[in-house]
This record gives sequence, structure tokens and C-alpha cells, in this order.
Amino acid sequence: MTQGINRLGFTSHLFTTAMAILPHQDPQRALELAFSLDIPFWPQLPNLSYAEDTYVQTVLGMPGAEVDYQGLRILFDEDAFYEGLEEYLSLDPHHDAFAVNPEDSVTYAGFLERASSDFPALRGQFMGPISLSLMVKDAEGKPIIYRDDAREVAIRHVANRVNRHLMDLRSLNPRSFVWVDEPGLEFLFTGITGYTSERAREDLALFLSLLEGPRGVHLCGNPDWDFLLQSQVDLISLDAYNNRDILEGYRGGLAALLKRGGAIAWGAVPTHTSLLEEETPQSLADRLRSLWQRLEEEGLDGKAIASRSLLTPATCCLVNPDLTATVEKAFGMLKEVREILAS
Repeated sequence: MTQGINRLGFTSHLFTTAMAILPHQDPQRALELAFSLDIPFWPQLPNLSYAEDTYVQTVLGMPGAEVDYQGLRILFDEDAFYEGLEEYLSLDPHHDAFAVNPEDSVTYAGFLERASSDFPALRGQFMGPISLSLMVKDAEGKPIIYRDDAREVAIRHVANRVNRHLMDLRSLNPRSFVWVDEPGLEFLFTGITGYTSERAREDLALFLSLLEGPRGVHLCGNPDWDFLLQSQVDLISLDAYNNRDILEGYRGGLAALLKRGGAIAWGAVPTHTSLLEEETPQSLADRLRSLWQRLEEEGLDGKAIASRSLLTPATCCLVNPDLTATVEKAFGMLKEVREILAS
């Protein structure tokens, strides 16, 4: 396997980045943290207000979707959906209606001001269409994932949001990429009835086919990994700290992703206080190396793995008793882990 350009459009040297969701309520401090890593990201701050929630920032502009800021929920109005559908479908996929506006986020204007081509890349994030369709519910409390009409519009809406965001970011840095967060994939085959694995596979394939840049998916949980690894995804961002033993069982699929030019963002550093207190940068580096050694059994060498790898915190975390301190410590340790692994 060569170490050349991967599907992200650049060769990674174990660059650090992170999930967008931060526990901060101070936008400037969140931006400082986002720009402390190799690949800065647009921070999203749900602890500040519901308007900063990733689901809300993703669904904006979708016909029939109404955000209840007081009730902290997103509702689906069928009448409004059909009233606005024709005009919505006539929009060019790169229309300004799909752009992120500075007034939609307390951090976006500051992110754009600091962003430049001097960084290895810039990164954006939206909620994925399957998770979004599980969250948006009609008047009877039924998720729109069960409605063929609304679900397909949601798939295309998220793709348009991603593509327009990617275009805007690449005007500042041509190596930029955007991934979607899909926590709902963990629950698809556990408690959901009426939404089959075949339907989910078709929906994911449609979504990935619509993306103009690298097809990236982030998830902190433990989904059906075969389902995801057998898709046309180019980048998987995952929790390698908590799921290391499970991921070893899927080393063949992970190695195949890397061999075909894909990339993996390894969530190496825990962000929960009780877990982080038990670790050091060296222990975390050793923990990830043990997983990489299993990939070497699939015909990869260490340099090849590194050239296809990003490093991130293991998960988002909004609930630590110290609020932001542990998360900020994890970001600092992430940079130390990178130094150890790159040496």
C-alpha cells in the first residue's frame, strides 16, 4: 500500500482534529480550542442554547421542519411540507438557502475569520440524515424516518447542506472536508421496527452518492460495523478508546477501507473525567498502537496506517461535573499522543 494522497485530498501526518460539539458557553474560548488542533473545526455549543444544537443547525431550511426552541424539539408539519416542497425542490443544490449563515451560529463568523489555507485543512459537521430523520417527529410523535417522502427530502437536504458548506470552506482552504454525525446508526437494528436494514443501506448509499467531497461519517457509538464498512464511505471517525476490543474484530474491514484510499479518525483520548484521570499520553498511545498492530496483520505497515489516519478525542462530552476542564485537558493530551505516535 502506498502512502500517497488519500481520499481526503491530502496525506495525513496523524493530524489532530475533533468533533464539533463542545460543552462551552463562551464562543471565543470554544474557537480557541477548535484552532488549537492541526485541523480546526466549526464549534457547535448546545449547552449555550438549543439554536446551537447540531440537529437544529442541520434542519434549517427543510420544508415542514419547525424548530420548537422552548420545547427543545423539531416538529414536522405535513401541510407546510407540501406547501413548500415545490419551491424547495426547484432550488439549485448550491443555493444560498443551503449555506450556513453567521446568524445561525454564535461561532461561525469567528470560525471564518480565523480560517485560512495555512492549516492542513478545515472541517465542518452536520447531523447525518438517518439520525435527523429519527429526531424530527410529526404531530403524533412518529419519526419521519418512517415516511418515504419526508425521509428522502431529509437525505437530499443534508447532502445539499454538506456540499454547500464544503464549497464555502474550500474557498478558504482547498483541502477542507465535512463529515456527518450519525449516532442513530447505533440503534437501527436494536429497537426500531418498520425501518429495515435493506432500506437503511439504500438510504445511506443514496446519501453518500450525493456528496461532492470526501464521504465522511462520525459516530461515537458501536453500530453494525459491517453495515458501515461495506458502504462507500471514505472516512470513518470513531471511538477507538472505548471500542478498541470490538474494532479488533473488524480489522479486516478497517484495513480494506485504508487500502482503498480511505481514512480513519481514531478517537484516542477519552473526554469523561473518570476515564481521563486513569490515563497518560503514553498509555493512550500504547492503547492505539495495539489496535494498529492488529491492522498490520492485514498487510498494512505502520507508516501506511499513519498516512491514512487522523487523531481525535474519543467522544464529545457535555456532562462532566467540571464542565469544560476535562475536555480542554483531553485536547491537550491529544497533541501529546500525536507526538508520541509520530516519533
